[in-house]
Amino acid sequence: MTSILTQLKNLFITLTVLTLQKLSCLNIINLNPSLLFNLSPDVQFVKELNGVELFILREDQIHSEISGNKWRKLKYYYDDFLKSGKSKILSFGGAYSNHLAALSALAREIEVESIALIRGEEPKTNDTLDYCLKNGMILKSISRENYKLKDSVEFLKNLSVEYPDCYIIPEGGKGVLGIQGCTEIMDNLDKSFDIVCIAAGTGTTATGLIYSSYRKDLEVYPALKGEGYLAAEIKEYQKDYSSYLSTEGRGKVLEPSSYKVIEDYHFGGYGKCPAELVSFMNEFYKETSIPLDPIYTSKLLFGVIDRIKKSFYPKGSKVLAIHTGGLQGIKGMNHRLEKNNLYIEYEV
Repeated sequence: MTSILTQLKNLFITLTVLTLQKLSCLNIINLNPSLLFNLSPDVQFVKELNGVELFILREDQIHSEISGNKWRKLKYYYDDFLKSGKSKILSFGGAYSNHLAALSALAREIEVESIALIRGEEPKTNDTLDYCLKNGMILKSISRENYKLKDSVEFLKNLSVEYPDCYIIPEGGKGVLGIQGCTEIMDNLDKSFDIVCIAAGTGTTATGLIYSSYRKDLEVYPALKGEGYLAAEIKEYQKDYSSYLSTEGRGKVLEPSSYKVIEDYHFGGYGKCPAELVSFMNEFYKETSIPLDPIYTSKLLFGVIDRIKKSFYPKGSKVLAIHTGGLQGIKGMNHRLEKNNLYIEYEV
């Protein structure tokens, strides 16, 4: 009898440990089952070329609607919102914003009113905006001239007066709280990769990786056209983040990892998706069953594979590309591609 009880006790301990290990990979908000995040997404092997192994971190799979770096950037803003005493959330974006789509889904699930200020000249309806409206987000137009002022102290002060009940999140979830969330992207990975590659818009996610505990060489692929713009943005973010962490109770910032900006694969600028890129996305999906978004990760993978083919990496290297989500934008992009008889052959 004693032997059986001992075996049962050991089995219970084993199951408890396994359960705790599983839960450690998840993040649960307010015990809401629809807000269960898998923060240890799969790392998938893509292919071997020129003696280099390419892998992809499936951050797009951490949640069905609030995926990739969208949740990473929102995480600490959400925590701060809960402490703020505000009852609503307001943010900014363009008409195809992945950030606004994710924020609208988060607000829906936590039953909080959300408001978005949309650049005025953008389309008044599309798949992304329709999705936001379906989630209950209130959309308001703002002129491009005023939109450029969205980060200024005076503009934000006036906005706080106009919307006193709103907690304001910067465009795209950028800023120190967005950076803080992105430092955690690599937390649950082993250290076997030699080079980590990430697409970038504002540079928030890239800055988070620069200050993460994963100390590997980083390559950053801007999706926007403009020589030197991203390096300048990252430099400013580094100053802001160092200052944020050095304030009382925040701890000391790590020394930044080395990084390199690769500016050759923006395909003409933000939102540009020419035939060559569409063809690459379709072929990549057929080969790997991994969907890529047309704004960020497709350009990243095109660039990384091209650089592997051109022998930029030593043989034996392990390269990790990070999939940052944004798949909700495929349907809208396909509508824009119709006039050129182009089509992304999958929609998520």
